[in-house]
Amino acid sequence: MKAISVTTIFVLLCCVSAHADTTTHQTLLSGNNEMLANSFRVVWGLLVVLGIILLLYGLLRKRFSLLSSLADKEIHIVEIKPLMGKKALCLVEIRGTEYLLGISESHISTIATLPPKNGTNFAETLQAETGGTE
Repeated sequence: MKAISVTTIFVLLCCVSAHADTTTHQTLLSGNNEMLANSFRVVWGLLVVLGIILLLYGLLRKRFSLLSSLADKEIHIVEIKPLMGKKALCLVEIRGTEYLLGISESHISTIATLPPKNGTNFAETLQAETGGTE
């Protein structure tokens, strides 16, 4: 999200600079340096296009993530938490049962198997576990 914000600000700055009055560039540069002024405009145009491409890349990457899964699939990756190096914890849901997996560079192991969820929130689960007494 931070990269998208930085890219958006960069694109806005490039657009403002690209639409600046050309007479300003001509007063800053002497009349003999018209080629330098044209090169400056080309470079800014390329930077604007590059900024737009990076913005679209960030949006498409966020929208079409490899971790997103469709509703009709049996296996859902709920969450991945990187630990250190190439190690991570992964919470996977398969047909209502959740599995906590430990993932390393050369090994995947099941740490815990969690039962299907009974309640939709903590209060309902607490009431079910305590027998409804408060």
